[in-house]
Amino acid sequence: MDIGQKIKSYRVAQQLTQKKLGEQLNVSDKTVSSWENNRTYPDISMMMELAKLFDISVSEFLESDTEVVEKIDKDLKLKTIYQAILIIVGTLLLAGAIFFKTYQYKNEAIDSINPFLEMKVGYATLPAEVTYNGGHAFSEEKDAQGIPQYPDPYKNIPVIDDVLEDVHTLTFEGGQAPEGQNYAMVQHKGSFVRRIYFVDRDAIPLPIRNALPEEYEEILPN
Repeated sequence: MDIGQKIKSYRVAQQLTQKKLGEQLNVSDKTVSSWENNRTYPDISMMMELAKLFDISVSEFLESDTEVVEKIDKDLKLKTIYQAILIIVGTLLLAGAIFFKTYQYKNEAIDSINPFLEMKVGYATLPAEVTYNGGHAFSEEKDAQGIPQYPDPYKNIPVIDDVLEDVHTLTFEGGQAPEGQNYAMVQHKGSFVRRIYFVDRDAIPLPIRNALPEEYEEILPN
């Protein structure tokens, strides 16, 4: 006798309709019908409820029905695997959140993908002159000879997003500022600088303008 037949037999012996049995188990009568016709089968927790209701052991359900035993065994193994995967994924997400929350303004690549950082706009005073090719002054002679001269990045430039916030020191590319526009509007996400625009001082919002030095002040390393 398979499980479906056993459920029906015990139900009839206790003079229960499919609806009444379903009400006691908090399932529909269609679910009970599906069990009895072997279209589906109860899971292990539901079998324990049925065994308790019919005053029999779970093993009595499983005797001689090897197909269902194999299905239950497979389902339990899959459930264990899914639970392990969920634990691993949850742990990784938690670790990632802690990492992104604590590791900020230290690496451009990481800041660029950090979901806890927002894109901001700050302002900075730039050096009047930039160096080229690793610290050299611009050479008119090299320029005339067609020798490439690449401007060095602006390094450790104080950028103010808001007068109430801390000042961040950022490094970014930009080249020589046009005359009279040695200020930059800096679009950045943490230490990752997306782009800069050269501006004159009057284009800077007044509260930030008052906090910015008129001339670049070099920050010396500690």
